[in-house]
Amino acid sequence: MTDYQVIPEIDIIIATGHFLAQRGLQLDQFSVPRGKGMDTKSAKNRIFRAFCFTPGFVPYFVNEGPDIIGTSETEWWQIECKGSGSGKPQTQRNNFDRALASVGSYYGEDTKQLPEQCRNARAYLGLALPASPTYLNELKRRVRQALREILNLWVLLYQPESKSIRAVSPEDSY
Repeated sequence: MTDYQVIPEIDIIIATGHFLAQRGLQLDQFSVPRGKGMDTKSAKNRIFRAFCFTPGFVPYFVNEGPDIIGTSETEWWQIECKGSGSGKPQTQRNNFDRALASVGSYYGEDTKQLPEQCRNARAYLGLALPASPTYLNELKRRVRQALREILNLWVLLYQPESKSIRAVSPEDSY
């Protein structure tokens, strides 16, 4: 994958949602990409088509906060997703910085907001990114294993060829 391959954030969100669903989590909340050239209605429709939500259950769509929140009785995930554009490497680094800052801001969130059956769930943070050379370089340079272990931060690398996630646990190497 080259640095300049465009991978829309919604593709990362959907692949990450599938990763969580495979772990048995309910997808409770989504924050769809907004901004110039972004079609939020289309993004929401893609999310509904991508997942078989329980009849009567509608996930929350929010304007801020984690891009995905997923819960089970044992796990509570808050994930920040970032796509890649055709911008220069400096733009990609700036996008990386914003995503990392966002996921860091979720650390220590209060579980009182969770449904009763999830209140004892272990908190997980996730940073979902394309496995691009720029993002991988920034991860290796600035998001060391010790930090990931303290935060219980998983790095979820989007593989464009398979449209899937390669999960890197806090204890694993990139």
